[in-house]
Amino acid sequence: MKSFILFFSLILFIWAFDESEQIKVTHPLQDTKSTQKLLEAMQADIKVYLYQTPLSSYDYFDKNCAKLKSQVLITWIHGDIYLETLAAGETPDIRATLNKGQNTHLGDYRYDMFTLLSDLLLKMQEDSDFSGSKEKAILGTFVDGYFEKLQNQKLQCPCIDDALSNVKESDLLIQYTKVKDEKRFFNTRIKSLSKVSKNSTKNLKKEMNKYFSSFKFLPIKDIVMDEFGNYLLLCEGKTDKINDDIIFIVSANTVPVSYQVNAKMKNNYLKKSLLNKHEVMQSFNQTAYAAIVRVKGQSFFVNKLNPSLKLEPQSEKTRAYKKYASALGFMLAKFHSNPDLKSCKSFSNKLNKQVKTRVVKTELISMVYSYNETLEQNWEDFTDKEFLSVK
Repeated sequence: MKSFILFFSLILFIWAFDESEQIKVTHPLQDTKSTQKLLEAMQADIKVYLYQTPLSSYDYFDKNCAKLKSQVLITWIHGDIYLETLAAGETPDIRATLNKGQNTHLGDYRYDMFTLLSDLLLKMQEDSDFSGSKEKAILGTFVDGYFEKLQNQKLQCPCIDDALSNVKESDLLIQYTKVKDEKRFFNTRIKSLSKVSKNSTKNLKKEMNKYFSSFKFLPIKDIVMDEFGNYLLLCEGKTDKINDDIIFIVSANTVPVSYQVNAKMKNNYLKKSLLNKHEVMQSFNQTAYAAIVRVKGQSFFVNKLNPSLKLEPQSEKTRAYKKYASALGFMLAKFHSNPDLKSCKSFSNKLNKQVKTRVVKTELISMVYSYNETLEQNWEDFTDKEFLSVK
């Protein structure tokens, strides 16, 4: 009983957090100045607010999913999935992937559908003037695409292929770095990048060079921090040519949002998630770079940074948005049904045999619209706040 009271008090404490505290939970290495900028960006754009308040969005889902009649099935959740986290890997072949691998864990597949549908609805409301019925039809196409891919793994989506064909690894180097005197460095004139203290640089270089040596990489060339408190490492790669450099992202290893909210899920899946995380990310990204590295007693998750996936509707017509939504559904299904993982195979088999597509579609679209109203109200209240200083 005492443990229950303690846990309940902890939950109440978590939900007493304001937005700045949520940022500290999700980006623990972020400094005060960057937090202030992010809070301002959240006030200016509701989509940024959606991305940076995962505790609130998962709390909403967690409380309302108990009312759903669709079956709970567990698969690997590849991060908090939003349009901004979609990425493309180029080696060994071009494919859709994600950039927030540090959030990978086991959980309810419907939550990933919920976050991506919520993001898609906001995009439609911002970019177009669809009626409510057309919006729902487009959201429904996302769900249809998801289940179609799960039912037939051989299906291909031209929309994704078109987007992937335009992604190049060199885009990242152009985006984040500059070349001076035939040497490549991070471009710290970019607002999202900042220099790192000599002490932090020294410790990181020591441990990360040791880790990269197992891949026969040459030493790290440069280190900066992004606006979310993640370290970006510019690695020389296997040769000293400046055009084959690799950017890695190193993030504080934290407990996934859903495990911070749902104690039952945490107890059931946290240990398994921790034990299998490397295997999942290596299989998913088709590289062996993902790992947990300890630096001065603190755990960090390291992985290769991938170019952003520039997947957009081809026009403002309903048909174009339906193709776009279907592509997103295909992509999410591919993430959830990774054939190289036993848990994903088991998930796919159960879903195809036991889940009623129409029920999932109706329930999730209804939940997304309800959350959209809550989100807009919360965002309006948030925009009225003044942040003279961050705690």
